Amino acid sequence: MKTAKVLLLTFLMVLMLAPSILAAVPYATYTYDIDGLMALSPDAYVPDRLIDSTDLTLEIPLNSAKDIFVDSHEYVYIADTKNNRIVVINDKWETQFGISAFYNDNGVYDSLSAPEGVFVNEIEIYVADSQNHRIVVFDRTTGDFKRIIPEPESDVFPEGHIYTPIAVSVDAAGRIYVVSSTTTYGVISMNTDGSFLGFLGAQKTTPSAFDIFWRRFQTKAQRAKSTKYVPTEYNNMTMDETGFIYVTTSTIDASSQQSAIDNKDKSADYAPVKKLNPNGQDIMNRNGFYPPSGEVDVMEMEMNGVSITGPSKIIDVALGPAGMWSIIDEKRSKIFTYDQDGNLLYVFGDKGSQLGNIANIQSISYKGDDLIILDKSNDTLTIYNRTEYGDLLVSALQNTEDRQYDKAVDYWQAILQRNANFDMAYIGIGDSLYRQGKYEEAMDMYKYAYAVEDYSRAYKEIRKDWMEKYILLVPLVIVVFFVILGKFFKYANKVNKAGQKMKEKRSFKETFLYAFHIMFHPFDGFWDMKHEKRGSLKAAFTIVIITIIAFIYKSSGTAYIFNPYSEGISYVGEAIGVLMPYLLWCVSNWCLTTLFEGEGSMKDIFMATGYALIPIAMFMIPSTAITNVLLFEEGAIVTLLNALGFVWAGFLIFFAVSVIHDYSLGKNVITCIGTIVGMAIIIFLGVLFSGLVAKIVSFVYNIYVELSYRM
Repeated sequence: MKTAKVLLLTFLMVLMLAPSILAAVPYATYTYDIDGLMALSPDAYVPDRLIDSTDLTLEIPLNSAKDIFVDSHEYVYIADTKNNRIVVINDKWETQFGISAFYNDNGVYDSLSAPEGVFVNEIEIYVADSQNHRIVVFDRTTGDFKRIIPEPESDVFPEGHIYTPIAVSVDAAGRIYVVSSTTTYGVISMNTDGSFLGFLGAQKTTPSAFDIFWRRFQTKAQRAKSTKYVPTEYNNMTMDETGFIYVTTSTIDASSQQSAIDNKDKSADYAPVKKLNPNGQDIMNRNGFYPPSGEVDVMEMEMNGVSITGPSKIIDVALGPAGMWSIIDEKRSKIFTYDQDGNLLYVFGDKGSQLGNIANIQSISYKGDDLIILDKSNDTLTIYNRTEYGDLLVSALQNTEDRQYDKAVDYWQAILQRNANFDMAYIGIGDSLYRQGKYEEAMDMYKYAYAVEDYSRAYKEIRKDWMEKYILLVPLVIVVFFVILGKFFKYANKVNKAGQKMKEKRSFKETFLYAFHIMFHPFDGFWDMKHEKRGSLKAAFTIVIITIIAFIYKSSGTAYIFNPYSEGISYVGEAIGVLMPYLLWCVSNWCLTTLFEGEGSMKDIFMATGYALIPIAMFMIPSTAITNVLLFEEGAIVTLLNALGFVWAGFLIFFAVSVIHDYSLGKNVITCIGTIVGMAIIIFLGVLFSGLVAKIVSFVYNIYVELSYRM
């Protein structure tokens, strides 16, 4: 009886776990955080089934299919390229008819040749008849031939140009847009009758400096054949309901594409996917942590024994519900999905033969709540069902788009319960709180997601309310600050004038305030400091300490808007960051000027360099303080103030070297450059020496260990 009970209990547990076992997927779903690290996410789509030619009851199996399209009635159209046909499937996955041969306008028997693209509206089917170099139009319901749109004619096409359409779209006004695999000037735009209108969205070229130099020595024929000086071509496109065109390309220079990802460059210059308006301008929003370019972490990895590295190779784009859109990476067989603002929602997929993995991904399309992926290796369609988590995402985005912000918050909170690392949810909740006027709470949500610009937008409203209440306090504080600053400089000037008299010994106050005379009179200031003993090492080191304090304050006191990724304060690190270059400069300069007849002593160099640092602290401290009242778009003020401090200090150091060593302008420039080189040499020798010492210590320790074991 006990054994039977145990077996029964085990059987019941297996039954309970069966759904989760069956629901397991052979890939991970993830997003990327602000540091470019993968953050696992619940599955938004799970594989449902695989559909092949047998399931579609095709007498002639699919062969090298290149494109799939789903119309508004959820009919699926497959460009069966090597079979020279278009296969039409209804919403129940039943084959309706195929389009291959037809009688053309002249009543002559005709046929498709290697069609690579298909587009369908409510009335017609447009086929990119690639090897026949034309667009052929058929009736949507019957598949009957209607007309041929031939190659457009225009003087802008280069001589010998071959028109090879591989993707086609048509807007509500009947304008036709074509991607030709041999056209490097952008998307071809035509009228309904096929007359040429122009090119849209030509890509940016990336020739190297050597290429540009070598081009000067090439003949006209050689330049015409070169592909480095012409824009790259697009490989696919799709059109949304408003007529905007999403285009993809996989021929962008890999290093430029990867550099844009690493630098979080949100421009369209090296983007593998763009959104073009009717004028050909890219209007895509790229507001995520990284530009929507596919994989972020592109370190070399092994997939089924194949080494894969480098940026994603994007070959198709599909438009989903609630403004979502997806791109596919041919290298890794992955699907990347973004919202209409360019925020990454999820990534899933992998190479492989299990259900859900794709051996060689080719095309993507949405079919209601499902997602269809075309595998060109075995000409199969993998159907993915949207999960509960995916439904929540769609509902949250749709309610946000419909301005139902209260409902959207409920969905975002439900998403956070399932995925606490999903930054978009925090932003969505923050947007709702912002629209309700709860700005401080919204700022907290934005802070979780590092949404600095949104955080600044909410803070702007708080600052606006505060300024309305204390409208007279703001100018009063500014006036008081400058009055105090003016009085301080006036007092320092008074002390410095009194200090012009020769003295045996000067007070610390006199030597310290002398730094403000040097700021505005460097030549006289450094000369008097050396020859009339108006400075002191004590005051110089005090200025260095103040500079260290300024850097520490910058690390700890900078507002979140200008320092969102702060990882804490390292007092030792900040001190070393100031002391190390200060000491290296002084030692290197002394070593060099000793050999080149410099008149300054080690004491003079340490003292003059210390005094020259005063502008850094003078500008850094107030610039850090005002970050707490500035907005993100006003950050140029902080940058300007800090830059002024460093540039001013740099000039003072340059003048100090000239005065204390009595160098001419040319010799001073050479000396300063040599000092910087000397600093690099000292660092190199220091690293080399420390490495040798470490090896000697390790060697002695190993001998000691060996002897201790033998004894």
